[in-house]
Amino acid sequence: MQIMTTPDLIRRLSSTYAILIIGISSLIPAFFTTYLYFFQDHHLHFISHAGHEVAIAIALLQSGFIAVIAWQCFQYSGERFLRWLALGFFAFTLIYACHGIFTRIASVNIWQFVLYGPVSRLVMVGCFFVGLLTYGKPALDNDENQRRGSWLSWTTVLIIINVAVFGLASTSWAPHAQKVFELSALLLSLLCVAIVRLRGLNSPLMTIYSVSLLFFAQSSATFLLSSAWNHLWWFAHIIFASGFILLSYSVIKVFLTTRSFALVFSQEELFEQVRAEKSRTEKALAELQDAHTNLGNTHDLLRSVLASASEFSIVATDIYGLITIFNKGSERMLGYRAADMVGLQTPLMFHCDAEIEARSKELSAEFNAGVSGFRVFVGRSEVDGQETREWTYIHKDGHRFSVSLVVTTIRSTVGEITGYLGIAEDITERKRLANLKSEFLSTVSHELRTPLTSIVGSLDLIAGGVFGPVSAPMSGMVDVAHKNSQRLRSLINDLLDMEKMSAGKLNFELEWQPLETIVVTAIEGMRPYGSMRRISLIFKTSLKNELLVRVDAMRLQQVLSNLISNAIKFSPEGGLVEIIIKTVDDKARVEVSDHGSGIPWSFRKSIFTRFSQADSSDTRQHGGSGLGLAITRQLIERMGGSIGFESEPGQGAVFWFELPLR
Repeated sequence: MQIMTTPDLIRRLSSTYAILIIGISSLIPAFFTTYLYFFQDHHLHFISHAGHEVAIAIALLQSGFIAVIAWQCFQYSGERFLRWLALGFFAFTLIYACHGIFTRIASVNIWQFVLYGPVSRLVMVGCFFVGLLTYGKPALDNDENQRRGSWLSWTTVLIIINVAVFGLASTSWAPHAQKVFELSALLLSLLCVAIVRLRGLNSPLMTIYSVSLLFFAQSSATFLLSSAWNHLWWFAHIIFASGFILLSYSVIKVFLTTRSFALVFSQEELFEQVRAEKSRTEKALAELQDAHTNLGNTHDLLRSVLASASEFSIVATDIYGLITIFNKGSERMLGYRAADMVGLQTPLMFHCDAEIEARSKELSAEFNAGVSGFRVFVGRSEVDGQETREWTYIHKDGHRFSVSLVVTTIRSTVGEITGYLGIAEDITERKRLANLKSEFLSTVSHELRTPLTSIVGSLDLIAGGVFGPVSAPMSGMVDVAHKNSQRLRSLINDLLDMEKMSAGKLNFELEWQPLETIVVTAIEGMRPYGSMRRISLIFKTSLKNELLVRVDAMRLQQVLSNLISNAIKFSPEGGLVEIIIKTVDDKARVEVSDHGSGIPWSFRKSIFTRFSQADSSDTRQHGGSGLGLAITRQLIERMGGSIGFESEPGQGAVFWFELPLR
């Protein structure tokens, strides 16, 4: 059991005392009603038609004004409760007016004078009851049709009520009707108060609303105990007017503040919100301080990274191209000091004008809009996020060198571009070595091809018996030499193909051609090799229509030959290799599967790279240069396709490629 502390006890007692004060104040009219009922002569009357008419006029002006104010609040906030509040005041005004109009005929037909009073209160409280049921529901949309209301319809209904009351006042039911209407208004007022308490609506304005309804209930009870013009009857008017003034005050308070009953808070609620906001502010401030500390650490880390990246030029700019960061690597690579560049220059200063002009024409044609100046460096990165491209930098002393420049966009948390970052690497030495390697491969390949062609031709003539019979021992040696020379020629051809593709000199004659015909031709070309290994080649397809693909037939046969020969090499003797044609989405797919040992996990990442083999024993056991799959991938990609594989160790492999269909 939790023990209540002294401050909590005092707070609890204070809250109880405040509730008692409100409750006792709300019931004061009942004390005076009791006094007048038991200690005053009911036959004492104060008849003043003029005084009553003045009081009615003041009440009508007040209720009409409050109806307009409540409607204005509803138009602003869309709060449903305010619509019914405005309608209740309007209904009271229209019906209660008849109570004033018939004051002078009270001596002729008292019920035509009296009956409009309880009816006006009943209709008003009825509207308040309906409004209370809508309290807290979502506000209506800001739509004129929803917030306009049907005033003509309601006015018609209220006029009908007035006519009906006039007719009822002329019947013998009038005295009973007066008691029914008054009692109904009393009970409905108490029901509204009960709903407010049960729903826990404790805001200041809803408290005033409850007190006002308690006054209305007590006024109805007093009217039931009184007769026209006696002191109790006048006091009932005073009780009702007091409740009416309280409720009108709450409406005016809403109009002057939030224009919504639900959004007017008590001091306790405001203090609680202030405390909550203070707590959130303190928490946010602590987070901001942590973020500031982390930002400082990040800044120090970034500064260290920029300082240590001495082999790379790191240049950042704002959205207009003005340099904001120029690291030590940039100073070393370009010869300029950061103090001379940051905030003063753009990257155009150390770029080649001819390259800028050429790139400007390319991007202008691509984007169908003029792209020039600094925009040539960032135009593509804005679309793709980043761009890697080779450029020529110009050193401060005038010498030129090649760089690989990666340009990325710098974006804010909302995705807005705030600048650009360029990281450049000097690739002059790399290009020199690549050119040396290319020249070496080209020279070796061409220097070997001519004598090798003569050797292969000579071995063919010897093996064919052109120079006479060949002895059995000699025949074996010739056969070995012939096979090795064929492997060497294949290696040289692969090297030349790879070199041509790297240099972009390998020509492709792309035409729409039937895929199955090319595949079958490649299979038939590989059957002799398969027969040597006792490997069966099986072709499968379930397609009824011929698939057309845009390829170079000779290059595609080269791809198929590489894949099928690999499948044969790595299949166990007596096994089979399956070649399947199918469609996947809008692409043609060719699969070459074997039942060999599969592809090791460690080899998968590098399987399509140059000179790549699973291990050194592959070369001795199966032969090959390690260039076949690298060439195959480049050939497929140059023809607009893609290539991949699926394999489980010990369960064979499936190599596939896909090409777009016509």
